[in-house]
Amino acid sequence: MKKSTKIALSGVVAAAILGGAAVAHNRGGGPMGAGYYGGGHHGGDTGGHHGSHFIERLSDQLELSAEQETQLDAAMDKMRELRRETRRQRRASRKNMLALLESPNLDQEKALELVTSNVHIMEQRAPEVIAAIASFMDSLTPEQKHQVSEWFEQRMASRGHHWGR
Repeated sequence: MKKSTKIALSGVVAAAILGGAAVAHNRGGGPMGAGYYGGGHHGGDTGGHHGSHFIERLSDQLELSAEQETQLDAAMDKMRELRRETRRQRRASRKNMLALLESPNLDQEKALELVTSNVHIMEQRAPEVIAAIASFMDSLTPEQKHQVSEWFEQRMASRGHHWGR
């Protein structure tokens, strides 16, 4: 596997660990407990009103210290920035792809460039996101890490992912 692919995959996994916690928070269940809003289309949003409740809930469930909360806030900020950037890129790519599809001949090189543009953003930004998540995870006690691990395992199982142990 290429180094860039590993970085992108690591970014996706890291985002799933913390970003997915917001979804579980709003949908309830698992070690992170029931949510405030019962899911819906805001379930995965880690920003604004819902995001602040998620951070408060996670902080309470894991009994985070002030330093750990600061680390969590930093990781969530990095993930929000990356999400915003990839959304902007996807919108631009979609518009350009539609134009390519309407052209008499599909420019395969340009189409490939559009498809891989989000991967390039992940390659560039994933290291800082992973570093922020690692900083947060490294600040956790073994018990807190176990809670996060249990939640992650339950969350992935509920989505149909089977992680070998």
